[in-house]
Amino acid sequence: MLSPIATSLSIVFVSLFFGMALLVAWRRFGVQFHAAFWALSFMFSAAGHGVRVFGVVWPDYQSVMAMLACQASIGSFALLAIGFRSRANLDHRLLSLLWALSAVAIVVFWSGQPFEWRMASRMMTSAADALFVGMIVFQPRNPKGLSSPVRLALAFFGLYILSVGIAAWMARPNGEIAEASFIIVLSLGTPTGMMATGILTLFILAADLAGELQKQAQYDYLSDLLNRRGFEERLASQRLASNETGFIVATDLDRFKSINDRLGHAAGDEVIRRFARHLQAAAGNHDLTGRMGGEEFALFIASSDGRDALERVERLRMGVSSLYPDIDVDNPVTASFGVVRLKPEESFHQAYARADAALYASKSAGRDTTVADLDEAA
Repeated sequence: MLSPIATSLSIVFVSLFFGMALLVAWRRFGVQFHAAFWALSFMFSAAGHGVRVFGVVWPDYQSVMAMLACQASIGSFALLAIGFRSRANLDHRLLSLLWALSAVAIVVFWSGQPFEWRMASRMMTSAADALFVGMIVFQPRNPKGLSSPVRLALAFFGLYILSVGIAAWMARPNGEIAEASFIIVLSLGTPTGMMATGILTLFILAADLAGELQKQAQYDYLSDLLNRRGFEERLASQRLASNETGFIVATDLDRFKSINDRLGHAAGDEVIRRFARHLQAAAGNHDLTGRMGGEEFALFIASSDGRDALERVERLRMGVSSLYPDIDVDNPVTASFGVVRLKPEESFHQAYARADAALYASKSAGRDTTVADLDEAA
């Protein structure tokens, strides 16, 4: 009796540890809601193994405790899968429906007990748990999905869970193996699988948090464009990888201070956001857009054709005033642009200084114009 109790208690404490760690990560570090699903998953696991201990110590309640333990196990794996799918922005309504159907089936079979209940409950729980692990492993690939090694590890865990169901069948009355053999199969992999899953979810959260911090370091919170540092680093990386040529564009919104002074900073922020979306919508796969500060922005147009670059910038310029039909200002909101070719031997700072000089010339020419260094951009 002590071995099942010791195994279950170890899983209770391990599950509670991971559940609390995930809750802290969710609440304190601002990670997304999938961490809460994972935390609940481990809480369900702790509760399930806790009631198993209760059933062993008080045999009179063993049947109802076994049913509750099955429910907790199914809920634990369902919540684990919901967390993974939520992280990948995938729908989990079907998964939730399968969870509900599995829970109802367990109650129906337990209340009627049409055949040997212990064997049936173990097999049903194993099948449901393996199904939910399979829904994690075989979810569609996307940027928030799982790497191949993680999928493989979870696939092995799912196969182990199925083996528990097979062992439950073989341990039926007058079956091929004894009850003690089933307990060995159950005890060998369950604690290891729970610990591995807990470590995996914490590592995923840590990687997500690191990625979010990196994004915050490289992106402007208001415009959601690259900030100056991110723009410089991304451009340097592209040039190093492919020796890419192109054009640097400096642009800013005309008379932006008057918008802030008259309508307030909230309206000014909205003008910035719409202008940023306008720039981003016109960007190609290898182009870059960034906010250098205030109302100043920069673009990198990955092209060797000066005429094409100028035409694209002109389309951007002419489309600015139509972005703000609801902004009540004395004059239409416009922007000025300066364009230069990025020379192979010069840094971004040098190219941006030339583009900024062209932008200043655009302002001096009356605003809402594009000035290019024609010797470089032609």
